[in-house]
Amino acid sequence: MKEKGLIFAFVILMSLLCVLGTKKIKSLQTQIKEQKENLTKLNQRLDYVKNLEESLELRRMTGKVLTQIPRVNDPIANKVIIKKFILSFLSRKGYQAEVEVENERKSKDFPDMIGVNEVLLKIGFRDNITYNQMTNLMETFRDFPFTVEILTIGGTEVALPGIFRLQLKYYIVPGGA
Repeated sequence: MKEKGLIFAFVILMSLLCVLGTKKIKSLQTQIKEQKENLTKLNQRLDYVKNLEESLELRRMTGKVLTQIPRVNDPIANKVIIKKFILSFLSRKGYQAEVEVENERKSKDFPDMIGVNEVLLKIGFRDNITYNQMTNLMETFRDFPFTVEILTIGGTEVALPGIFRLQLKYYIVPGGA
């Protein structure tokens, strides 16, 4: 009688372990499937950004002019693209600068129904800049949807290192108009 009870308890324990083990295996398989899907999505985003970067490099090499900075669906990638664009733009003009890009937000300068967003850009120039260089730079910024918010020489209003500092607003217009 005791042996039958032990065998019966052992069978119940084994079947319980099999059921719990099967559930755990299914759970792990689901997690693996989700991780593969996430990895696929991340690879697609990386490929998209690489293609965009190659396209921008090709445009730069062929001399095509951009009227606005390209955008993607990822806010972090957009910040990186804007920073790379500004640094590349300034280096082509012969300036060494430190650039800080803040998060995109709804612009208070336009009515809500238009839906214009803005990104604050802080630029600190490392070298001295002449008046002619400064005016040429400001003229060049007019080709893009930039607005100079703060311009300071030696001041501390723009919290970046540099002798000449700018704080710009980059306006993102819906539909790229």
